[in-house]
Amino acid sequence: MPIDVGVVWVEFLAQKSGAELSGALAQSKQYLQDYRNGCFQVEPFMKFHMGLLTRFPRSSIETLRERFIEEVVRPNVTSAAKKLVEAMRSDGYTLVMATGTQAFISQPVAEIFGIEHLLATRPQINDRGDFTGEHFGGYCYGAHKIDRLKEFCQVNGMALSDLAQCVAYTDSITDLPLLQFVESFHGHVVATNPDPQLKEQAQKSGWAVLKLFDR
Repeated sequence: MPIDVGVVWVEFLAQKSGAELSGALAQSKQYLQDYRNGCFQVEPFMKFHMGLLTRFPRSSIETLRERFIEEVVRPNVTSAAKKLVEAMRSDGYTLVMATGTQAFISQPVAEIFGIEHLLATRPQINDRGDFTGEHFGGYCYGAHKIDRLKEFCQVNGMALSDLAQCVAYTDSITDLPLLQFVESFHGHVVATNPDPQLKEQAQKSGWAVLKLFDR
């Protein structure tokens, strides 16, 4: 997609929720800068996003998410991206989204594309259905995505050697460990609207490069 859903989610909350989130917005921008500078750390980032969910009653955050999906996400879903996903489905591929964006926000994005399987860091919920500010299971970012993929294969009775039939699409150099893992089983990599570092790596590695939209 031509937006970073996790980043614009925080911007949306700051603009539309009515809560005073100037500090959270500044923190989100700092994480983005850290990411661009190569000094990003996933643990404080996820703690920040999990804590943000606790700032609102569950019903309120659900309503805000619905608005966010309709007002921000759907307008940024391109026909080219949807056609690509549908083509992969028609060819018999199992569709999996592995994302660094926490599951409360990334789940409806997966649903828009009709992607059944989501690998993402999942918020913890207490007995009353409220978010606790913690997460359960492992992170899904950078090299952690390899662990989530291994778990997925194990749960679904797939041998890792089946990754020879896998096609991995990404726009970010942060997915390099996952891409190299897939390639180690002779799977295929497609750098899709790649960032500059990933584009350079794709040229070195002989990976396909695909442009789905203008940023």
